[in-house]
Amino acid sequence: MSPIINKATYYRMRYPHGTKLRLTEPIEDEFTPKEEGDIFIVDFIDDAGQIHGSWASGGSIAVIIGKDKFEVITE
Repeated sequence: MSPIINKATYYRMRYPHGTKLRLTEPIEDEFTPKEEGDIFIVDFIDDAGQIHGSWASGGSIAVIIGKDKFEVITE
């Protein structure tokens, strides 16, 4: 039987520190809107499962898994 892990732990394994993400749809935010194609570098994932990090275009709005659309950049 496999151990059960929570979503935040799973996301931390799937998107470790330094992972690069690219938006596939814009993020509509009143203060820090982000365009399709913007690049995000993961710093950490909080207990709510939100991805925190930095945007190449500036700002620090979190990426919300299940709401924001993105892909992992593999180089």
